[in-house]
Formats: sequence, C-alpha cells, structure tokens
Amino acid sequence: MRFRLAALSFFLFFTCHGRISAQQPPPATPPPPSFTFTNIDLELLQKSNEIDQQIEDRGLLYSDKELTEYVSAVGNDVLPQGPNPENVKWRFRVLRDSVPNAFALGNGSIYVNTGLLALLENEAQLASVLAHEETHVLNRHAYLENRSYRKKALAANIFSGVAAAGSIEGGAGGAAAVLVGSLTPAILESTIYGYSRELEKEADLHAVGAVNDANYSTEEMIIALKLLDSPHEVDLSGGFYQDHPKLKDRIAYVSDAVDGLHSRTPHPMVEEERYFDATEKVARDNVTMDIFAGRQRTAVAVAQRLVKKDPKSAANFRALGDAFRTLGARTPDPTPEELSSRGKKDTRKSLVKLTPQEYEDSLMATPAGKAAWEANQKQSEDAYRKALELDPAEALAHRGLGFLYEREHQPAQCADEFQKYLEQSPSAPDQAQIHRRLDAARKQLTANPAAPVMP
Repeated sequence: MRFRLAALSFFLFFTCHGRISAQQPPPATPPPPSFTFTNIDLELLQKSNEIDQQIEDRGLLYSDKELTEYVSAVGNDVLPQGPNPENVKWRFRVLRDSVPNAFALGNGSIYVNTGLLALLENEAQLASVLAHEETHVLNRHAYLENRSYRKKALAANIFSGVAAAGSIEGGAGGAAAVLVGSLTPAILESTIYGYSRELEKEADLHAVGAVNDANYSTEEMIIALKLLDSPHEVDLSGGFYQDHPKLKDRIAYVSDAVDGLHSRTPHPMVEEERYFDATEKVARDNVTMDIFAGRQRTAVAVAQRLVKKDPKSAANFRALGDAFRTLGARTPDPTPEELSSRGKKDTRKSLVKLTPQEYEDSLMATPAGKAAWEANQKQSEDAYRKALELDPAEALAHRGLGFLYEREHQPAQCADEFQKYLEQSPSAPDQAQIHRRLDAARKQLTANPAAPVMP
C-alpha cells in the first residue's frame, strides 16, 4: 500500500491501487551499487546536513504540512523497497523559489521548488522528477562527483564538501544556489549546473524504470521535460545548461527508453486532478513569487491554468488580475523579435544601461508597448471584477484594482478601491503603504476635481 496517503484522504484509492503484486514482472530498476564511505565522503555528508539546517534557518522552506506530506508520499512511492542506504535519511521538502527546479543532497534530502510544482501538470510528472533526484542519492552521485572534483583540485588545495545538486532542469537555481554558493564557492559551478552528462542520463533512465515500477505513466516524464523546454520567459543567460544534458537530448533518449518499456498495468496512473488539488494553493502563491522575481509571463501562464482548472475560485481570478497588471507593456508570450539573437542582445544592453523602471517606461513609449498594456489592463480589470463577483470578500482584488487605477491615473476609482481594501483588511501588513497611496489619490482629486471618473 502506498506511503501514508491516508493522511491526505487517499486511503481508499491506494487500497485499490496498491504496490505491484507478486504475479507482475520484477521491477525494471536495478539495485543501487555498493559504496564504501571514506573520510572525504563523511565531510560531504556533514556539509549536506549543514545545508539542510541553513535552508530551515533562513526561512526558505514553503510551510504547508499537507503539501509536504503529499510530495513525500509520491517520493516514497517511487523509491525501491527495502532499508535505506547507509547514511541516507529520505526527506522531501518544498523550497520557496519560483525557479522551476528540484535538487538532491547526498544525505537523502530532496528539494522541489514551488516553481516546479506550479509548472507540472500531474502526479506522474512529479513522480518522474522525484525518481530522477532519488537516483542521484541512491547511486551516490554527489560523493562520486566530489571525489572526482577533489582529485582535480588537489594541487590548488581546494576544500570541497558540498553535494552537487542534480536537477530536472540543471541544478539548484534561485535561492538554494545562492545559499550553497555562500557556503562553498569553490564548487558553485557544479552545484548550479548539475552532474556530468553520464550521471544525469543515468538518473533519467533509472527514473523511467522507477516510475514504471510504481505504476505511473512513463509518458508523463517526456511531457515534463517538454514543459521545461518551453519556458514562457526570454532566456537572456546565454547558455545556462553548459555541461548539463540539454533538454532536447534528454527528451530523445527518455522517449527511446519509454518506447522500449512495457507498462506494468493496462492503465498506469497520471492523477491530474489529485495533483491539482494538492498544489493549487502553492501554484497560486508562486504567481506572486514569479511577479516579484520578474517572471510576469510565467505568472500569467500559471494563473491562466489555475483559472481554467478551477473557474469558481475568486483567489485564482485575483491572481490572474495581478499577473496581467504587472505584465505591463509586454505581451503574454514572447514575440519572435524578442526571441531572436538580435532581440536578446538589445534587451541585455537595455537592462545594463537602464533601471527597471526606465526599461519599463521605454517599452511603454512604443506603439506595441502601449497596445500590450491596454490589452493587459483590460484582462487584469476583468479578472479582478470576476474575483469580486465570485466572492465580494476577496479583499486583495480591491487592492489590485487600486493599483491598476493608480497607474491609469484614475484617482477616484483608485481611492474607492483602496478604501474598500482597508475596510475589509483592517489588520493587513501593508496597511500603512495603502493609506499613503489612498491619501495621494485623494490629494489628486482635491487638486483636480475634474479627474476622469469611470461610470
């Protein structure tokens, strides 16, 4: 029977869909190789434990007990049966980071970013990510990479003791990368960009077998990789993956592996609805994280999917309003010009020369930018109004409308919406800020009584 999903009201389902029976073929995944720990490996283990503690102490974990239990249940389900390997304590944790990544430490701690949970579409895709990361732990990839690194760096007397973080998209990324780099900068590059091509391929192919053994659809692993290969933002990094296997290569060899594998049951699990129920809140919260991280297009895409899946949620429509409002003078999807080499080069130059606000103003000054903002403004306003139609107590929708009308220089509407927000949220943490904006809107009305008022 599957691991502790009764706590999530899934007991009945897993009573009917238990682990593979003795009549089915043996598991496709090979057992982990034997491994003897050395002092160097124990140093690495200690540093991994320190990273766990630092992540906790710095408040980087997404605090949601039910979500953590859900991710842990799926992670345990794709683990091989039997005792834990030596010096491994499996822990599945959600990292508050909008970058779509996951990574594993050698001690058995596996982290999934909120950004990845917001991107994935079902439980089978999550299972494939976790099985990939578990392979890095089971096959001791962190220790093997560390040994290799120390041999190469011995002449320079570089001490390295951090687990290289393998990821479904190339490494820890985001907040975790900053933390890991601050602890052991000498091997930051390995931590960010993942393991060697050979070890990443090993993890991918092992994950195919583990997902199949757990009766999840292996086809969904291919779809998960394709989702990662279709970002909503313009990649200005100029070669993020470096030595990590490129996603198109991974899609190709994972597809070959899936084609050569027989499903263990006629109807392997996908579990889209259950995944959405477990991750709706974190995906909505990640919309806000994406906005603050400058990933407004991703925020729009995630919010649109939330609204499509749950069109009766006022909070989802409010999140969609926020996403379109902060999209500014950009189109929801990158234009061909933005994706071209010349377009990326011009954008990089502008971002170096201009402040974020100056860059935003430069976009708004163009005809295309003005047209994009008008369309985004309407989408935003409609989404906020729908949220309030579904739930008049959705105070954050009033706040969003206040910001929207403030930008549109409509002080009467701005003041009205901010006032409603403050009345509905008397203890809001941003009350002082909203009061200042409300006072500014009222001063504009006093100075200009003829300011436009919407009907």
